[in-house]
Amino acid sequence: MNHYAPNLKIIVLRLLATLKLDPARMQLISEFVDTYLRLDDTEKQVFQAAISTMGLEEQEEIMEIVTSWQQEALEKVAVNLLREGIATEVIVRVTGLTLEQVQQLQIQLSQENQPQ
Repeated sequence: MNHYAPNLKIIVLRLLATLKLDPARMQLISEFVDTYLRLDDTEKQVFQAAISTMGLEEQEEIMEIVTSWQQEALEKVAVNLLREGIATEVIVRVTGLTLEQVQQLQIQLSQENQPQ
């Protein structure tokens, strides 16, 4: 267990909440955090405990960032499943995305694959 990872993740999230970066930079930092600051179950508890000590406004800002990261991850999974030809109903069940969200991703994917 890395005792620094939960605290470092909190620091990064606090910075992101205050900096209000553009989506491209948020995505870059998000990928870094997801890759290098993976938390085990114990670290997740430390992370949640640290968030619970924050003020309500700061908690909401941080949870909004975390939620957007989770949404992006689910969408990436859905796109990969679509590329593999998995049925949209299965993708909805597996990811928890709505049918409309998966269909929109499917449209985007088909537009990307059209010759120009």
